[in-house]
Amino acid sequence: MHPWLRVTAQWVLLSLALVGAGLGTCVGDHIPPSIFQFQNVVPHPPPPGAGGGWKVAQATILLSRLSPHFPAAASCDIEVGVPEKNGKGWVPDEFAQAAAARAANEAARLVLRERLPTALACQQFREQMERVLTDKATGPIPGANVSGFIEVGVPRRTFQ
Repeated sequence: MHPWLRVTAQWVLLSLALVGAGLGTCVGDHIPPSIFQFQNVVPHPPPPGAGGGWKVAQATILLSRLSPHFPAAASCDIEVGVPEKNGKGWVPDEFAQAAAARAANEAARLVLRERLPTALACQQFREQMERVLTDKATGPIPGANVSGFIEVGVPRRTFQ
């Protein structure tokens, strides 16, 4: 077997093993809106002294690039927070889910094009996802943010 084919076959098997182990794989436009299950953490109207309403979704997403020259995989914990209501009005869960999925897919495309060490891939993924999600010209949810897991007690989903 040619060495190039052996390396490619090994990475395909590794990726399949990671998927089988409960991790997800992110390639292109495959992150579905349903992976982002928002849960209210601050009700609207808020209790006295608290900020406005706020909801978050948590997901673990595996970013992977299959390449014989620079294969990479990074398991990223993502917390997407959105306001219950912003200057544009109410933010329904379905709208937030679709916007988060679009932002995640765009961020994955941008990050996977780069040849980043896996330690930086998740950080860049979160930053790009937040940029896409909140961009004033195209971003659908002003006030949203993307981070690693922060909120305790929010159900975590794994993209498969």
